[in-house]
Amino acid sequence: MKTVEHKAQLKRTVGLAGLFSISTGAMISSGLFILPGYAFSIAGPAVVFSYLIAGLLALPTMLSKAELATAMPRSGGVYYFIDRAMGPLAGTLSGLSAWFSLTVKTAFAFVGIRIFADLIPYVDAHVFSITACLLFTAVNLKGAGHAGKAQIFLVVALLLLIGIFDGFGLTGFNPDNFKPMFPDGFRGVLTASALVFVSFGGLTKVTSISEEVKNPGRNIPLSMFLALLVVTFVYFVSVLICVSVLDNTVLSESRMPISDAAQAIAGKTGFYVMAIAAVFAFLSTANAGILAAARFPFAMSRDKLLPGFLSRISYSHKTPWVSVAFTGITISILLLFSFESIVKLASAMQMFLFLLVNVALIIMRESRINTYKPIFRSPGYPWVQIAGITGMAILLVMLGQSALFACLFITAAGIILYFTYARIRAERESALLHLAARVFPKKLRRDGLIKELADVLKERDNILEDRFDRLVDNAIILDIDGSPDISDLFDSVADSMASYLHLPPERISELLIEREDESTTALRPGLAIPHIIVPGTKKFVILLARCREGIDFGGENSPVKMVFVLAGTKDERNFHLKALMAIAELTGEAHFDSAWMKCRNTEEIRDLLLLSKRKRIIPGGVDST
Repeated sequence: MKTVEHKAQLKRTVGLAGLFSISTGAMISSGLFILPGYAFSIAGPAVVFSYLIAGLLALPTMLSKAELATAMPRSGGVYYFIDRAMGPLAGTLSGLSAWFSLTVKTAFAFVGIRIFADLIPYVDAHVFSITACLLFTAVNLKGAGHAGKAQIFLVVALLLLIGIFDGFGLTGFNPDNFKPMFPDGFRGVLTASALVFVSFGGLTKVTSISEEVKNPGRNIPLSMFLALLVVTFVYFVSVLICVSVLDNTVLSESRMPISDAAQAIAGKTGFYVMAIAAVFAFLSTANAGILAAARFPFAMSRDKLLPGFLSRISYSHKTPWVSVAFTGITISILLLFSFESIVKLASAMQMFLFLLVNVALIIMRESRINTYKPIFRSPGYPWVQIAGITGMAILLVMLGQSALFACLFITAAGIILYFTYARIRAERESALLHLAARVFPKKLRRDGLIKELADVLKERDNILEDRFDRLVDNAIILDIDGSPDISDLFDSVADSMASYLHLPPERISELLIEREDESTTALRPGLAIPHIIVPGTKKFVILLARCREGIDFGGENSPVKMVFVLAGTKDERNFHLKALMAIAELTGEAHFDSAWMKCRNTEEIRDLLLLSKRKRIIPGGVDST
């Protein structure tokens, strides 16, 4: 298989329907078709509230991930967010935790397939589950688009069958089975919530493939919100029906609660129909799990936290084929073991990651990095994130010592990997340094992350660099203190531009004054665009100046706080006009003036212009916005 270098970009092929199906399919499996019986044995009939609480506690992290993913649509999802927010050590821990928890959850889905495959005569359930794993690994090797299409089919079939089950089940509702509602009190409800939290773990997995998503700013938040609403409703109604139609003893011991409830409603036909639905559910979770899990070692390898071969991309399909194959093989090996005992582990790792994601969002916001520009912003910040952190901490405690020990074990493994392999290879700053620089010396802060996020924004918004961008990228930028008069401004401009134009500063200053005498270049309140023609050929220079207190240009448009100086030769007249049009478009955007004044330094002023969504004219007739 031909491959390309690790820096190549993945192909954007997944739309809203595919994202919704991936998120939904990653949730509806063991959480519905196996876990209700275990959870009922802990919480009793109040287990229906356990699912609602788990869904509610997933909401803050969903909002945080939606914001982070629209600001940084990069493969690796939670790993990438935490790494860029908190540094490579935290990134190593989160990447391993995310990959391990999702791999285990995906393997558990294949174990679920095995349980239901036992019902099929003349079929070796173990061979069937491993074959299914290898099949979906092959589908994922063809690309996220193919995996997404397969996911849509699986999820549509699954929701249709569950809808039929819920419709018939509600007709025979028996309220007597809900007495007593809280046999073990609210503690039992919370403990069951911690157990079934893994059921919502797939909600945000779409962020791990955000680099392959069409229109990520819209589709990622919308798909997760729709999936959470639909799945929480499905869980609540379906578990409600199980409690209603099954005897308490039967439900607490059932390994197939939905199928057993369907049998109580419609006999053997109902049992086998919902067994088929369960297989669809496990297949959809398995497919989504391989798709999402494979992006973690890929992203970590691309960042030099894991060996480089894991980030190889298929030349023909633009998929991280080595990482996909590695993940699929790992899951196949895990299928040799029983996974009923590690449901708590999967939930614990998921909670640990969800907690870190909310911390990461707070750090990204408070770092005030100017190139952190999410399209979707989490409402209720920071209280929503604080609630998410608190909720995850409570649920982790409810899971008990074994789950906490597992988290510590994975954490120790991540620390060892970082200090023995990744530390000497991954030199990368984080938003945490920018946050610290607000209190400690500014030299702590560097520009690496700012530039990386700027590149991410250019790709996200399809910004292709034109000549004006290149001039801005190399432009002189003056941040002027006080309130100088116009002659002092022009003297400073002339001194700065002299070496670029190969003219004496005095001559440049004279040209600027002559142009101003013809008519004021203060075109609107706060903005001036002095522009001059200089001798020679093939010269064009842009200088930017900001004066917070303002410069008196005379007239009603003073004081001027934004100055764009253009200097070019006669043969550049056409581009001169294009540059004026670009400046007019930039400065005409809503809130541009306030954004200009809020920039903390000259590089933020530069990024403000370079990351704008103005229309760009690219040679060859290609437009970019």
